[in-house]
Amino acid sequence: MLPEELEHFRERLERQERRLEDSIKELNLLKQISTDNLIATIELRRYLETLTREFKEFKDEMKAFKDEMKVFKDEMTAFKNEMKVFKDEMTAFKDEMKVFKDEMTAFKDEMRAFKDEMNRRWGELANRLGTIAEDIFAPGIPYLAERLGLNVIKRMLDVEYRKEGRYNQYDAIVVAEDPSGNEVVLVAEVKSQLRPEHFQEFRSKLENLLYYEPDWQGRNIIPILAAFRIPEDLVGLANRRGVLLVRMEGDYLEPINPEVIDKQGPSGEAQ
Repeated sequence: MLPEELEHFRERLERQERRLEDSIKELNLLKQISTDNLIATIELRRYLETLTREFKEFKDEMKAFKDEMKVFKDEMTAFKNEMKVFKDEMTAFKDEMKVFKDEMTAFKDEMRAFKDEMNRRWGELANRLGTIAEDIFAPGIPYLAERLGLNVIKRMLDVEYRKEGRYNQYDAIVVAEDPSGNEVVLVAEVKSQLRPEHFQEFRSKLENLLYYEPDWQGRNIIPILAAFRIPEDLVGLANRRGVLLVRMEGDYLEPINPEVIDKQGPSGEAQ
């Protein structure tokens, strides 16, 4: 073999050797890449398995959450239905309360009207009783004076006085003489039922009587309170005030405490 050919062969062999080395390098590189790819594939597979597992867990959790939400939704629907029933019941209750309130208002109005009517009738009855008492007692005062041994000179029923802005009404006034010839004035006030406050009212009327009739100053004035009903505890008060109490009993009018007449002074007060 010629040197040129040998050199050429040597060069060719070197090129083949380099190519082989390059191929080995590429093979090693490919091997390394394959190994890396295999590792990456394994890691990717593990990651995908983990991801798949987590996704399944997430999916299960979402399903459980959806189930809980459905239960919650059903409970909310039931609650809304109950609230609707409650609201309907409250509306019905409010309607019933309104009807009850209207009925109570109507009842109160009826009771107010009934009370007003009863007050009016009681007032009429009281006035009528007062008139009946006056009609029964007042005409009998002169006869009572005669029974007490007095000689009746003048009798006046339902007497009214008006003088300088003052006004008083007296059921009966009798002017009489006692057995000694002294003039006596009997002044009667008639009540259906006697009460303690009537004594003070009567005393004021007696004081005004002397204002209307000044000529009666110094005369013996006998105040008389007559009534259908006279409580026993008022007899002592009448004795202290020098007031003759008269009620209907037995012979028409009956004096309860005639002894006060003997104790009378000129002003009508007990001595």
